[in-house]
Amino acid sequence: MPNDSAAIDEDAIEALDRDGAICLRGAFATNWVDLAAEGIRRNLEHPSAMFQSFSPEGKGGFYSDIWSRQQIPQFETFARESPAAAIAARCLRIDTVRLLQDTWFAKTPGTQTRTPWHHDNVVLGPFCSVWLSLDQIPREAALEFVRGSHRWTQLFMPANFFESEQDLPAKNLPAVEEFYARYHGQFDIVASNTFSRVPNIEARREDYDILSWDLEPGDCLVFHARTLHGSAGNTLTHDTRRMVTRWVDETAVLAPHGRTVVDRLVAEGFDVDLAVGAPIRGNLFPVISPFT
Repeated sequence: MPNDSAAIDEDAIEALDRDGAICLRGAFATNWVDLAAEGIRRNLEHPSAMFQSFSPEGKGGFYSDIWSRQQIPQFETFARESPAAAIAARCLRIDTVRLLQDTWFAKTPGTQTRTPWHHDNVVLGPFCSVWLSLDQIPREAALEFVRGSHRWTQLFMPANFFESEQDLPAKNLPAVEEFYARYHGQFDIVASNTFSRVPNIEARREDYDILSWDLEPGDCLVFHARTLHGSAGNTLTHDTRRMVTRWVDETAVLAPHGRTVVDRLVAEGFDVDLAVGAPIRGNLFPVISPFT
């Protein structure tokens, strides 16, 4: 597929609207794959304050960092100049997009840690992710989606988030689940009818229409933020690395439970000033016009 968003035909966009996720083959040329891989290598050597290691010691590695383009120039170039912004704009049917986040995920051989089923709801409104595969990843190790779940009426939270605060330390949550619980904020969801527990999809996979694809380097997945997604560990003999950019339009706003994320960014010295219910604005979230 050529490196421009015009190659994303209307059928693909309609599939994204219908199913909540699509796979675009060869959307990124080798130079972009190599640039992202070099950025991850440098980031692992120089982790930011937001760096995460999710795997128990001795059971492989599952690593990620967030908003590290501030110190990794490869990520800044990738976010601003790669096809990602044009892909997001085309899929959201707009001319300009606002970069919400750059992140990456790497699972080394032997890691058993799942990415738990979840969706991304700290921001409400038009919001999509562009996941670039940097390695050959068969579908059993790739990101999976519950087809059409972005059209469900529920907003989901991890099951452990419905427990009282005093119960959480005793749960001794795995690092990856603690991360997702923490970044869903402290909004009082127990008293709200807005949220539902993430269903136990792994226990009843046959009840769900699950989408996944075999991926080659340069393939990317595009999905709506509210599409339930998750992935297995890495039983392969090579790393599985993904470079991810997340994009919103000008109407997307910070959700009521998103204040925790803002507080963490401010504590780490990021220049960010977001209010609950207000549109996403500021230097950390630049506007990119990919067609000009």
